[in-house]
Amino acid sequence: MVPEMVPDGSVPGLDGHVHPDTQAVSGDAPPAAVDEKLGDIIPPGIMFRDESGLMVDVRSLMDLPTIIAPVYFNCPSVCNILQSSLAKVLPQMALVPDKDYRVLSVSFDETDTPDLAARRKTNYLAAMDHAYPPEAWRFLTADKESIDRLMDAIGYRFTRVDKDFVHPIVVVAVSPEGKIVRYLYGNSFLPFDTAMALTEAAEGKVGLSLKRIVSYCFSYDPQGRRYVLDVMRIAGFVVLFGVAVLFFVLVRGGRKPRK
Repeated sequence: MVPEMVPDGSVPGLDGHVHPDTQAVSGDAPPAAVDEKLGDIIPPGIMFRDESGLMVDVRSLMDLPTIIAPVYFNCPSVCNILQSSLAKVLPQMALVPDKDYRVLSVSFDETDTPDLAARRKTNYLAAMDHAYPPEAWRFLTADKESIDRLMDAIGYRFTRVDKDFVHPIVVVAVSPEGKIVRYLYGNSFLPFDTAMALTEAAEGKVGLSLKRIVSYCFSYDPQGRRYVLDVMRIAGFVVLFGVAVLFFVLVRGGRKPRK
């Protein structure tokens, strides 16, 4: 059975690993979401460690058009699917890695370590037959303060549930100036979509997202902690659209040609 995808890119019961006895997630607000910050600039001075343990300013790694993939390296499911999708798509693009673009897998779990990041990086590079330049795909970890600063800068909201997380599935395209230009939702991407996002990032051109349009058709269910299709809202939209079309036809049909 294919899991239901929700507008923010998450998969209920899969990416969030929500357990029935969980008490950590409560209230009416979604525990995980993306507050798009298109056009915002990611500030310098947010320090992470790369897979070798070296402390780096994340912004300094964005000197090229960059794809940021928020993940955590102990994730048992969708983070692996997301990064496996990237490992499949990246070699298919005509863009040259570490010349035309860079990818950052950024952990939002403060317990992840550079050693774990290095092992995950080795796995994905092996899946690409070691033909992908290691410097073009960096795997980063940090303490909670730095993680919160970066996730807040890109509008990524997640919630810890024991050792797991409720989190959206999305990657973020950023320009060489650190400007957020596009959000790509879901755990699979087409080479064209990814290349287009990076091309727009190279130009500093802010792209459009379908999230707000899609979200209109969904309502958040706090009981089930997921988005559900709002049939009444869609029906209302269809009725209003039909009335508008009928009004237009009547107005056009009621006009008599002048002699």
